[in-house]
This record gives sequence, C-alpha cells and structure tokens, in this order.
Amino acid sequence: MYRLLIVDDEYHIREGLRLMVAESGLSVEVSDMAEDGATALRLYTERRPDMILLDINLPDMSGLDIAKTIREKDQQTPLLFLTGYESMTYIRQAVSLQAVDYLLKPVTSEDFEAALRRAEDRIAQWRRSEEEAIHRHRSLEPLYREHLLLDLLQQRRPAAEVVQEMDGLGFFGETSRPPYTVLCCELEEASQQVASAPNESQSSANKSTHVFAELAWEAAAAAGTKAHGAAVSRDRRVVLLAAASCRAAEQTARQIRQAVQERLSQGMSIGISRPVQRMEQLPEAYEEAVQAVEHRGWVSYSQIIPFESIQAAEPNSSHLLEKELLMITEIRAGNDAAVHAILQEWSGQLAGLPVNQVKMIVTQLVLFVMRIVQSDASEGQTSIQQQDPLLELSRLRHGPEMIDYVSRYFVRVGRQVRESREKGIPRKFQRAKEWIREHLQEDGGLNRLAAYMNMSPKYLSARFKQVTGESFAEYQTRVRFERARELLLDPNRKVAEVAEAVGFADTNYFSIAFKKHTGLTPTEFRKTFL
Repeated sequence: MYRLLIVDDEYHIREGLRLMVAESGLSVEVSDMAEDGATALRLYTERRPDMILLDINLPDMSGLDIAKTIREKDQQTPLLFLTGYESMTYIRQAVSLQAVDYLLKPVTSEDFEAALRRAEDRIAQWRRSEEEAIHRHRSLEPLYREHLLLDLLQQRRPAAEVVQEMDGLGFFGETSRPPYTVLCCELEEASQQVASAPNESQSSANKSTHVFAELAWEAAAAAGTKAHGAAVSRDRRVVLLAAASCRAAEQTARQIRQAVQERLSQGMSIGISRPVQRMEQLPEAYEEAVQAVEHRGWVSYSQIIPFESIQAAEPNSSHLLEKELLMITEIRAGNDAAVHAILQEWSGQLAGLPVNQVKMIVTQLVLFVMRIVQSDASEGQTSIQQQDPLLELSRLRHGPEMIDYVSRYFVRVGRQVRESREKGIPRKFQRAKEWIREHLQEDGGLNRLAAYMNMSPKYLSARFKQVTGESFAEYQTRVRFERARELLLDPNRKVAEVAEAVGFADTNYFSIAFKKHTGLTPTEFRKTFL
C-alpha cells in the first residue's frame, strides 16, 4: 500500500480528496494531511510518504517551493500538483521538478485516479531500476574484491588506501585476522583444452574462475580459516588465507588441489608463503608464494611447494657432495640395492651435522630427485607426486626425522623409476620430451623429432598424444613458455635473449605470444615477480 501526503489549506478539499482515494480501489492510502508548508515539510521528513499531492497556493509558502526543498534531497518521490490556476509559468516549474501530473481544481475522480496510477507506475519503475542496480552491484562485487586483493598483493596502489577500501566493503570480517598466508595456484595442462571459438574459451575460463572461487572458500572453511581469491591470469589463481595456521594452510592447499582435479579435471601446483602477521607484509608473502610455485618447473608438477623448502635449498644449491651425486645416479638408474647401501652410510654421516645444515642438504636432494621424477617417470609416478615431499619435509624440525623421511622417499622413488623403466614404451616418449626441451632454441618440428625417434611423423604424433596426453604442438608450446618464465626471473637476462633461448627470432612476436599465453607481457611479468 502506497502512502499519500495531501497538502492543501482548505479543509473540505483535503477531506474530499481523502474520500476519493478511499473509493478509488487503488493501492493508495492517505497517511497524512497538512494545511501549510511548514507542516508538510515536517511530515515529509518524519514520515517519508511514497507520494505527495501539493496545492500551489498555501498560507506560508508556495507548493512549488516545498517541492524544490524536497527535490534537493529526494529525486524519486512522485509529486502531484493541484491548483486553481492554469498558469504556464507554474506548469513549466512543475515539469522542471519532475511532477507526475498538474491537476486543476475542481478535479474529477477520474482525473485524480489517473494521476495516482501514474504516480504508482513511477514508484514501480524506480523500484525496478533500484533492484537492477543492486543486482548489478552484487554481480560486480566479486570482481571488485578480486581487483582489491590484487591491488594489495601486487602493490598496484598504496597498501593503506587498499586496506581502507577493503574495510569499507567488509572484506575482512571478524574471522579475517592474522596470521595471513598466501597460496599461488597454477593450473596444469590448460593448453590441452581445445576451444572451438573465442567466446566459448572465455566462457570456460570464467566458469573455471567461478568454480575455483567456490572450492577455495569451501576448502578454507573445512580447515577452519577464511579464503579470498583472485585470478592473476588464465592459469594462475591467488588465495589469501586469514586466521590460518601452517597446518590449516597446508590442509586448504591439499583440498583445493584435490577439488580442482575432481571438478575441473586439471592438475594444480600450489606455492605456499610463510605466514605473516601484518597486512603490510602481504606483498612479500605473495612474492614468496609465486617463487615457490615457479619451482614446479624444476621439480615436478601438481605439487604443493612451501616457500620454506625452496629457501632451505638455495644456500647449498651450487654443488652436491660426491656421495649425494652417486646416490642420485643410482636412483635415476633404479638400482635399489645401491640406494639402500648409500643411504645407510649417508644417514650416519648426516646424523652428526647441525639441524639447519641437514635441512639444506636433504631439501636440495629432494629437489634434485623430484626433477628426476619429472623427467624420467611415466604415468606410474602419480603416487609419488601425491606425497608432496617438499610439504612434508617443511613440517619436520629435527634432523633424525628429516633423514628418516627422505631415506624412505628416495627408496620409493628408486623403486618407482625402476618399474617405470621396465615398461619400455613410455620411456621412449620421455626421451622425446627431453629432446623437445633441449631443442627449444631451434626449429624443432615434428619431422625432426620423428627422425630422432626413428618413427614416421604420423605415427609419432598419434602415439605422443596417446602416451603423454598432449599433442606435440601443445607440449612444445607449454614447455617454451614455462622455460621463458624461468629465464625471465633472471634479471640479468635481456628479453631478447630469453626470446632467442626459447625459439623466437622476433622479440616483438615473442612478447605478443607470451602475453597471449600468460596474460602479461615479459616486462609486466618481471615487474610483477621480480
């Protein structure tokens, strides 16, 4: 029911209008009546009627002046004018005040009811517009939240300014408290998805982003924390966890990876930053998560990689001791007996070292062995990948438990490599992958690889897709840009040198292709991650 305020200085006119409203059958009721302008403005302020009928000539002020005062703060409430004067000056002023109607006394019930219907239509139209605006705002709010999160993590605007906007949006509620942890999530094998049209590809990407946001929130809730996510590029997502312990962050990462595999049928590598206590530290945490996930190219895919694990390996990454090198050789060969013998001697030697040194050595070895898993193993390696050795190792705090865990891991890897070698055919295609990686700088076409493999190009193409799950072109493209991203992280390399190293003679074309593949130009990539 719409509430009508009637403003007229003549009692019998006010009562007559009230009777007309009651007899009209419309969804309108007279909520208040006023005989002068001061009373009308007071009732408008206190009661906020849905529509107002104004006489122009009042004892203390003009109805037009009342309307102007109302319009200074309210552009929506329908206004109707009732007067005994058919003045063009009055009519023009009424039009300028967005009046619904201008009625002349004495008004008939038919004209009055028609005016009220127009006022009802005006209210309904405005409310529909308001609902549409609210709906648009709600539909855009998730995107706005993503932009705010990226503004903060990538330092695109001053942190204080972004945090203030987040507070205004209610971004950080009561449960969003420190410690904060950043997850950088990289979708694997996105290039295998063939899009029949650009619109379909974009629709698929939008759906993937929406599904990922849902499952990240669900995974965080299950771990007792809260997640805020954003899409950095087509294949990369970032998740900010609030009130997340180290264990909760790891649990969330595991559940996200599992859900992505089940619901999107894609693998995912996840880098985990160290926890931070202040919002101002989040850009640094973001950089740590990015650095961690970028190591997937050096270890293996679909892994959860804590920044702490790659940091532990860096101080000792320039060399390995002779005994460790020999063990890696035996693991690569799948020689179980030799691995057992070396591990026994090696474990005794490590037991006498400080914990920090033990952690550096074993983490470095794990990184090397994971590289072996990536380059040598076939489908049978899946169970090893799911062990998340870097994640497990990052939890350990005592030397003996680190040595014990790594020893058991190396034995499993050695056994898996040996079983993989016995399959024969998949190993041939690992050689094909190695050849592609080694010839990125050259025009390594399918025909050249076929000659190297002693196969016909047609047979090689079909078998490569069957064994690896990717076509030759898809695999070569993916490896090119993975290697390009790794090289771009070296600030001493020029973009032209990187382009040449991955097979692009034209630097401009490389920049265009890199942006199409990653969502960023090489220069933008460096600004973001260096």
